[in-house]
Amino acid sequence: MKKNRFLPVTGLLLISALLGNIKIFPQEANIEKPDYKARRDKLCSLIPDGVAIIINSPTASVDFGLPRPNEDFFYLTGVDVPDAKLILVPEKVAKKCANPEYWKTTLYLPSRDWRKGVWDDPQLFPGEEAEKETGIENTADLSTFYTAVSRLSNITDVVYCPLATRLTAAQNLTPESQFVQSLEHLLPGARIKDLSLVLGDLRWAKTPKEIDIMKKACAITLQAYQEAARIAQPGVYEYEIEAMVKYIFRKNGSQGAAFTIIGSGPNSCILHHSLNNRLMKEGDLVVIDIGTIYKAITTDLTRTIPVSGSYSPEQKKIYGIVLDAQKKAISMVRPGITLAELHQAAFDVIANAGYGKYFIHFLSHTLNGGLPNKPGSLGLSTKWVANATNLVADKPLLPGSMLTIEPGIYIPEKNLGIRIEDDILVTQKGYEILTKDAPKEIEEIEKLMKEKPVHIKYF
Repeated sequence: MKKNRFLPVTGLLLISALLGNIKIFPQEANIEKPDYKARRDKLCSLIPDGVAIIINSPTASVDFGLPRPNEDFFYLTGVDVPDAKLILVPEKVAKKCANPEYWKTTLYLPSRDWRKGVWDDPQLFPGEEAEKETGIENTADLSTFYTAVSRLSNITDVVYCPLATRLTAAQNLTPESQFVQSLEHLLPGARIKDLSLVLGDLRWAKTPKEIDIMKKACAITLQAYQEAARIAQPGVYEYEIEAMVKYIFRKNGSQGAAFTIIGSGPNSCILHHSLNNRLMKEGDLVVIDIGTIYKAITTDLTRTIPVSGSYSPEQKKIYGIVLDAQKKAISMVRPGITLAELHQAAFDVIANAGYGKYFIHFLSHTLNGGLPNKPGSLGLSTKWVANATNLVADKPLLPGSMLTIEPGIYIPEKNLGIRIEDDILVTQKGYEILTKDAPKEIEEIEKLMKEKPVHIKYF
């Protein structure tokens, strides 16, 4: 057992800035106005028969961190203004009209509010300044949006919108679904098509800039995980780990945490534990599942470490099975393979070891955009895998695709949950583990946990 090296969180003094030992990553790669325009132009080339409408509703996700803009909206505009909307008109469609200039792609923003920049942070308003800042050809007041939508029937009968399939508990329909219903009333003759599939294709393979930003984001996430492992011990609260993780994220220039799941003991078996309020105890495992948002790119790293500093024989056994399953799946990553095939390979390793019923979630998900389903499945095709209903992730991976590999075994009756997750980039011939420097071998983790914290100092 480790000696209690430090006081509870009330006695914690963060002085990293004085120590000068946190690396601030240089800002080499940025997604800039020409990049956003290239994305819009590419999308227009994929929908030559219609127009696209995207709204900045909150992203439907399981994240428990920052309020986040709609990922598709931000991907195309770089704008995070609540309720903003975009009507994207391909040039071929606009040219069919007598006055094509009238049908410029338009960003709709809320009316100017004097409180923004005085009581609240500044915000974009329609006008020349917004057009210059975003590079979007035209901006307009949000109050004119539905009038503009009602006139789209003059140029096309095909309208593309992201069709979210998730239901919300409070409203039963996502904001996107409710918006589509309003379109059906405004444009009764329109054929509404799913833009999600088109955007999924567009975002399936990442650009060199996106990959470069992701690598920096992973390096920041590594620092947070390392320090979390150094301070984890009996008598520490989960929220102390959470606080350290968020501090390191922000100190390194991230927007913040996408999520911080710090689940110890029985909480290690709760997949999306977010309260982070338990006092960690001798003999516990703690699942540290964290992701940062850096330049709008998100990471997702999970490690499971022993609170006492060393694994028990049973914990070692289960951990080894999960690690073997992860390594098997990672070794198979290459262009052309599907997430479903990777899941089956990992599931077989765990099932053959006798723990199949304890692997209760899908192995993988894509990172920073890209749908894992072939056009035509519409995300509705399901099957039973590892005691859970999951999408059939049947779309072949491409060079530039990003995904997670995260098998797990969860045994609630023993308060024993183990998950190991890495972020993977598909390359021309195989893969690159973007989070490879985050220790995950048993000996590496136990060695890391013996190190002294480097980002904090205690009274």
